[in-house]
Amino acid sequence: EGSNQFPIDTCTPGNLAAQGYTRIVGITNNIEDGRYSFTDEEVEQGKTYCYRVLGNFAKFTNSTFPQPYNVVESLPSEEACAQLKRDVPLMVNVDVDKTNLNTGEIFVRWTKPSPTEFDTIANPGPYRYELLRSEGLGNTNFFPTGFVVTFDNYWEAIDTSTQESNLNTLEQAYNYKVNFYAGDLNSPYGASNQASSVFLSTAPQDEANDLSWEAVVPWDNYFFYIHRFNETLNDWEIIDSTNTSTYTDIELVNGVEYCYYITALGDYGVEELDTLEIINRSQEACQIPQDLVPPCPTVLEVENICDEDINCVDIVFENNLSWENPNTLCEDTDDVIAYYIYYAQTNNDDLIIIDSVLGAENTFYIHTPDQGLAGCYSVTSVDSFYNESAFSNILCVDNCPTYDLPNTFTPNGDGDNDLFIPFSYCFIDKIELQIYNKWGELVFETEDPNIDWDGTNRANQELPEGTYFYKCKVFENRVDGVVERTDILSGYIDLIR
Repeated sequence: EGSNQFPIDTCTPGNLAAQGYTRIVGITNNIEDGRYSFTDEEVEQGKTYCYRVLGNFAKFTNSTFPQPYNVVESLPSEEACAQLKRDVPLMVNVDVDKTNLNTGEIFVRWTKPSPTEFDTIANPGPYRYELLRSEGLGNTNFFPTGFVVTFDNYWEAIDTSTQESNLNTLEQAYNYKVNFYAGDLNSPYGASNQASSVFLSTAPQDEANDLSWEAVVPWDNYFFYIHRFNETLNDWEIIDSTNTSTYTDIELVNGVEYCYYITALGDYGVEELDTLEIINRSQEACQIPQDLVPPCPTVLEVENICDEDINCVDIVFENNLSWENPNTLCEDTDDVIAYYIYYAQTNNDDLIIIDSVLGAENTFYIHTPDQGLAGCYSVTSVDSFYNESAFSNILCVDNCPTYDLPNTFTPNGDGDNDLFIPFSYCFIDKIELQIYNKWGELVFETEDPNIDWDGTNRANQELPEGTYFYKCKVFENRVDGVVERTDILSGYIDLIR
């Protein structure tokens, strides 16, 4: 339905579906007067139908029943368009005259039924036009607008346009069609095809605005002019033209509003209608270009004391984060102004923002976790329009637990080495320690990593000097959570009084 006068691409045969055509017959061999022919019976009044033909060429096998192979599709024929007899009105204009939320205006025009195709003898007057409207593109829920013109004689049917007012042309498109009455003013003789206004949509980009527009019309809108308001001239000017329904206005200033409308040129593709001026404007639409493109992600590195030989007494619980400046890392990023620091205590937790760093050149951050050093980090960069980049690489750093036990202690009350305790340790959550005498009896157990065994048994009685055996499971604080150490500590303790 409607015309599509696309240029034929000699390199790409077939594929008419991509141009909006529907195959209506697969094979036809009917020949009349030396020409192939086909009758399309699934048509309606008031609509324009346009046709193209494709030929299939093939070689055939040498066999009793030849079969085609290497089938090749031809280039499409030129387009031919037709209508049923035009004994009903034909829509021509749905032109937005004024853009406003409440007082918008649209100029609507249609042709009267063709004098050569409408039988006035079989259908004597009176005659009437009734204009109907629906809201939105292609909406078929029509209702009367109140515009009605009645005339006694066909030659008087010259009122073929009207100005629609008090419309919301700012936010929506409108559809129109005309009912035509002949003789019986209670039942339409027929109705025109329906046509909508052109509706323009805009979307902001970095120093650019994207424009796109739609219209549901029976003709082919084949060419468009893009108008933009010139603040200096205080007037509209044509900035470009296109044969597609999209356009990007570039080299704009972010934060400045630009206003547009579209003029569409249309054609029914039927020779006797070539003199019709099908020119329709969209509503006016304004947009402010802004940078919606986030910076590129940076590359993160994390270092801490676990990268060296540690001493748990003097350990510094700090993770040193550093990353690259995206302004120098990526060609398309030039306005980073800050960074967000993300952290998760374990690799099973979600990353959350813990801080921010201002200044593109400030690419270093020191984090002191609440517990240990283990955690996962990522950094995002933020540009001057507060677009946030994707996460950098996510880096998880682990604790470096250490836990060792001595082999003797002297619980004699002299204040020196009176308790059995571990050497200096770090990043230990708990232990499971059992100490046995030489007969294998359990004399002491604890989960406290500090142990603090004073040489008494579980009944708080002093144990004699001697050698005792222990075994100890150690549970470490890791980036995976609390993890049991793979090896079990075991050995002998000399209790000396």
